[in-house]
Amino acid sequence: MKKEILNLIEELQSKDQYYIITPFSKTYGKYFDELEEYLLKFYLDDYSNKICRIIMKVICYYDAEIYLTEFPIEKEGLNFVGLEYQNLRTQSLEKLHEIISYVIKRDVSSVEIVFPKEKSLISVSGHFQVVVYGDKSEFLKLVKDLSNAEGLFFKKYT
Repeated sequence: MKKEILNLIEELQSKDQYYIITPFSKTYGKYFDELEEYLLKFYLDDYSNKICRIIMKVICYYDAEIYLTEFPIEKEGLNFVGLEYQNLRTQSLEKLHEIISYVIKRDVSSVEIVFPKEKSLISVSGHFQVVVYGDKSEFLKLVKDLSNAEGLFFKKYT
């Protein structure tokens, strides 16, 4: 990973303002934990596909660099070892979908999707952990519109 990209990721992740793409309209409540467990069991595949569709569209609209962070030893026949910290944007959309989906469903590693010209970042970790950093209104509007079209919430945190 190039030093300037790493610096941009660190700079964006240190900001107080960020957005999440989530299936939850609220992240609190008496039964929230029960709801989260239910959705992890019965909805995670669908959520993963929705996130992948959003990302595939965004990386086709904006120049992006995509990095898989450290990856554990090969599991279940999927071997992404050796792809860590390399720009994966040259991979097919199908391969990117496979990697991102694996990270979401298995809650291992993370995928950092950097948009250098927009000074923005989509960070994908396990389960329902998809965070968007940046302040370019056109970029954020696109991600919000795509999220809403998939039936997901795009929520601002400060």
